[in-house]
Amino acid sequence: METTITVPGGHRIPRLGFGTYQIAPHDTEQLVSVALRAGYRHIDTARYYRNEAGVGAAVQASGLARDSIWITSKLPIGADDTDDVNRAIDATVDALGTHVDLYLIHWPMPRRNRYPRTWQALRAAQADGRLSGIGVSNFHQAQLDRILAGGGPPPMVHQIEAHPHLANNDLRQYGAQHGIATAAWSPLGAGSVLRDPAIQSVARELGRTPAQIIIRWHLQRGDIVLPKASSPQRIADNAAVFDFSLDPHQMARIDRLDRGEEGRTGPHPERL
Repeated sequence: METTITVPGGHRIPRLGFGTYQIAPHDTEQLVSVALRAGYRHIDTARYYRNEAGVGAAVQASGLARDSIWITSKLPIGADDTDDVNRAIDATVDALGTHVDLYLIHWPMPRRNRYPRTWQALRAAQADGRLSGIGVSNFHQAQLDRILAGGGPPPMVHQIEAHPHLANNDLRQYGAQHGIATAAWSPLGAGSVLRDPAIQSVARELGRTPAQIIIRWHLQRGDIVLPKASSPQRIADNAAVFDFSLDPHQMARIDRLDRGEEGRTGPHPERL
């Protein structure tokens, strides 16, 4: 299995990423360093997480070539127009101490109805070379339709909550039709999916952890997956997913666990 996904423009994004949501700023450098040593080459952060500086410090201390590591970050919620976007980019670059490879609109905030102009501001920043990759997070199809109607290339990546209890297949299929890669946040369902009997059964069959089974399911679906862990052993375990595979019957058993909206563990994007 390929460990990267190639997106329009020729960028190759590592498909296994390390998520840093709810990792405290003072722990971030240490845990990201552990992740890099374990083989992760994609780190996901955001202004909202307040830990971009720790991500940057770990990357700089790793001894790895900067172009071998992919960093995704996200706009602060409420950054709407060109000035807001430019200030946010400057703040992220200053905190990281390096460039950001992919910058996302974190939440569309549809009640504010400003995300189309925010997208245009990101496109302008990409056009003038301040950003190499841009994308979105937590959009719905109608919101994606609106920004695509404005012309120009589609988002490089759409990051959404996705896991076996919330497969989000409609958005994934929409992305595939429009050349938009899907990245899964909360890929373990905030831990709840780990306890699902079907997941545990497959884990026993293959002698793997439940988390490894779920991460492998995401990868075989073709997604970028962003698991988070706070212990070195779990970080390492979650990276050991490229030396086995799920057979079609095991994939189908996990596919059947989808609960639709009832499986959502995070905020509903339409309610923000």
